[in-house]
Amino acid sequence: MPRYFFNIRDGYDVDEDDEGIELPDLEAARAEALATVEELRDELADAGNIELEITDETGRRLLTVPFFRSGQGGRRR
Repeated sequence: MPRYFFNIRDGYDVDEDDEGIELPDLEAARAEALATVEELRDELADAGNIELEITDETGRRLLTVPFFRSGQGGRRR
């Protein structure tokens, strides 16, 4: 089963997920990312441009999920 990593990116700073999680496929990783964003959104409302990026075991970015839509706190690039 592939391992996916969920890094939090705030502009140029990245809080890297060192452990990752094994999930059956990218769609399951996307669902996990969306649930994580929903849980953390209120805590990070004043933090600016935050995204949760999903990478594979090689470090390749597969998907990015923004914490905020335009006009809902934070800023998008």
